[in-house]
Amino acid sequence: AVLDMGWPKFGVAAEYDGDDHRASRPRYVWDQKRLRKLADLGWIIIRVIGEDKPEEVVDRVRRALVERGWRPAGMRALAG
Repeated sequence: AVLDMGWPKFGVAAEYDGDDHRASRPRYVWDQKRLRKLADLGWIIIRVIGEDKPEEVVDRVRRALVERGWRPAGMRALAG
């Protein structure tokens, strides 16, 4: 399976759920099983829909990455 966006080093993924996920039951079932498997492996899955504001999605992804140990370049300079 291919992730929409993923950061394997940190076990974080962002997955966009478009209308095809809602309208096609087989697609929905396949996606649910795939995402459950990733969650069982310890991944944090950020689910995204068209109505989400981009800045909120970025914030959710950033928080998940920081939770997993990622530090933005500016934070590294401050910590060192």
